[in-house]
Amino acid sequence: MKLSDVVGGSGLAMFAEVALIIFFVVFVAIAIALLLTRRADHDRAARLPFDDGTPPSPPRERAD
Repeated sequence: MKLSDVVGGSGLAMFAEVALIIFFVVFVAIAIALLLTRRADHDRAARLPFDDGTPPSPPRERAD
């Protein structure tokens, strides 16, 4: 008796389909949430690993 016979005969196939649907719904929800957030929030979060706690210095004026 093969494993595929055991799984097929026990009716466990629906769990794979339910898991796929749950994964798809969560994936779409995360994608929509990311698209609806502001770009400034993403830029700030992207800089967090480089933040050492000091306030940013003002931009220097160029002497042309």
